[in-house]
Amino acid sequence: MSNERFLILNADDFGMCHSTNEAINTLLTEGSITSASLMMTCPWTLEAVNLIKKNPSMDIGVHFTHTAEWNVYKWGPLKSNMNTLVDENGYFPADTHTVVNYADPEQLREEAISQMEFAIALGLDPTNIDNHMGSMHHVMDILLDLCERYQLPLRYAKQGHSFRTQANHEEIVALAEKKGIQLPDYIEMLPFFAPGGKEPAYQITKEAAINCICSLKPGVTELVFHPSLDTNELKAITETWPMRRFEFDVFRDKEIQELLRSEDIRLIQWRDLRNRQRQM
Repeated sequence: MSNERFLILNADDFGMCHSTNEAINTLLTEGSITSASLMMTCPWTLEAVNLIKKNPSMDIGVHFTHTAEWNVYKWGPLKSNMNTLVDENGYFPADTHTVVNYADPEQLREEAISQMEFAIALGLDPTNIDNHMGSMHHVMDILLDLCERYQLPLRYAKQGHSFRTQANHEEIVALAEKKGIQLPDYIEMLPFFAPGGKEPAYQITKEAAINCICSLKPGVTELVFHPSLDTNELKAITETWPMRRFEFDVFRDKEIQELLRSEDIRLIQWRDLRNRQRQM
């Protein structure tokens, strides 16, 4: 078995707002990260699409979205008549729990297909499928069906991880293998909040990135994070804005870049897994 270590540096929430788009576009364009996940339902999606079209080498997955978690900044489904997917105002619910308990699985499927087809209609060539806030992790069979339909790999760790590992994990991995769907071996995520009630600090994010890099196991790991610029726009949307700014800075940090080199870690894209899947 090869001891080679591969790392996908993936920025989530492309399209969420202008501040996030600027951050992710900068990181992808300068090569500080390797991929991003695009939300197809948000107010700033079309700006993100325009940025991607200016740089077709960008590695972009579709971030299936069925939740709108912020108090004053909302979005809803692309497809009409998705009555089990919306609140009284026509927006997606704020939490995954509501989706799991009230959403019709077939409406989840239909809306996910609408989001993927919208991406394709806009001229994008998606490299993978993932899922905002894990709102489809209770219907993994649907996610795997869609991966098979579009011949795309899925964000779900073969080895399991500390968040959102399903009770029927081995069955999911076996079904993915049967369908020929590529999965990463491991998934890690940088922290949304400072631990133990501490004040947010860049060093917390940097140490989390260092710990992940230094403890990377052989195989493919995806490291997920949510970078953004710390603008008034972002501050009005979410109290997590300090950590999101730190996540914009961390992979531009020369010490982090040198650590990746010294640890002999090979940075790859989701496109590499997609190509492997389509060649099998």
